[in-house]
Amino acid sequence: MRLFKFFILTSISCFAIPIAAQESETGVANYAYSIFVGTGRYRINDRTIYVLRLPFTFQLREPDFPNDGLGLRFIAPVSVGITDFEDFNNLPTLDIDSLQTVSFAPGIELQVPVRENWLVKPFGQAGLGWDMKSSTNSFIWGAGARARGWFGKNDRLLVGGELLWAGNNPNNDEPDTSFTRLALGVEYKWQTNWEPFGRRVSWHTRLIHWMYGNAATLEPPIERVNIDNATEIGVSFGINPPINILGYKFRQGGIGIERSDEYSAVTLFTTFPF
Repeated sequence: MRLFKFFILTSISCFAIPIAAQESETGVANYAYSIFVGTGRYRINDRTIYVLRLPFTFQLREPDFPNDGLGLRFIAPVSVGITDFEDFNNLPTLDIDSLQTVSFAPGIELQVPVRENWLVKPFGQAGLGWDMKSSTNSFIWGAGARARGWFGKNDRLLVGGELLWAGNNPNNDEPDTSFTRLALGVEYKWQTNWEPFGRRVSWHTRLIHWMYGNAATLEPPIERVNIDNATEIGVSFGINPPINILGYKFRQGGIGIERSDEYSAVTLFTTFPF
């Protein structure tokens, strides 16, 4: 049963992009980090919470370059914080009492086909985060734009970037916080002829650099440092056609290492994030 619970936690966290390494010693969760940065380990006073982020999206209209048709996508990320666990003997039971925080920040993403192989995707999101163990909640917001280009046979080369401004406004005496993020990334695909269970496999490598403004801060008793930038190197596999998992089309999954001068983390990810 413990192994089964660990498998469920690992499976859920595979939807995260990426695994965050931020911590805060303030009395309220920074929901903007959990929604926009991703799954990770967070500190709230004497509680350690592990946040799992599920970035649900629903394509409402496909972009159409020849006819200048805009694409439209509904973004519905959900993050759930569960109680602390240290090893297989202390895994959460995954019932309602294990929930510590819940946040939801839906939004709309426009998909503008600048060229046949280029998309620019402005977006805006707003929602709420709740601390299930207190009366605090926070207004979450974020806006920005992402861009993606694809080149070569079978779209083997992906190039992308992001500009994000996001914030967290608690309803108590805690201060409002916000941060900006600029990201640039590239991913290369090797298409194989291997087709287990009728699904063709591809291998991918990626390199992404994240640059933060007003970024994550590690507070006392941890030494106070600001995380200004981080670099991620990852490998993944893809399958075509994708596997439908409860309405989510799983088409790619991988693992990477994210490092900065202040921290390092193992990342689990799905598709190219731009």
